[in-house]
Amino acid sequence: MTSANPATTVRFSEKTLVDMDRFAKLTKRSRSFIINEAVESYLEDRIAYLADLDAAVASIEAQPTFSAESVFGWMKTWGTKDETSLAKAGLAASPK
Repeated sequence: MTSANPATTVRFSEKTLVDMDRFAKLTKRSRSFIINEAVESYLEDRIAYLADLDAAVASIEAQPTFSAESVFGWMKTWGTKDETSLAKAGLAASPK
């Protein structure tokens, strides 16, 4: 019986193989099933991470940014008699 999915070869360390076989036995699953699930999960997570990173970069490019020094300087005024507004601190986003 042939598989509908193409095969690939991967080399694992001896420890990984031992752990994988132990996990396969505990879950009553094949190595192939475990590897496929692990790779699918990894790719899903990494693709989502990269999409979030792209969105963050796009946000930075589209919206104003402020230095940490100016933000922390503004924060140090919080709760004092000289508390500074966002606008006075130069941190208010200008309308587009």
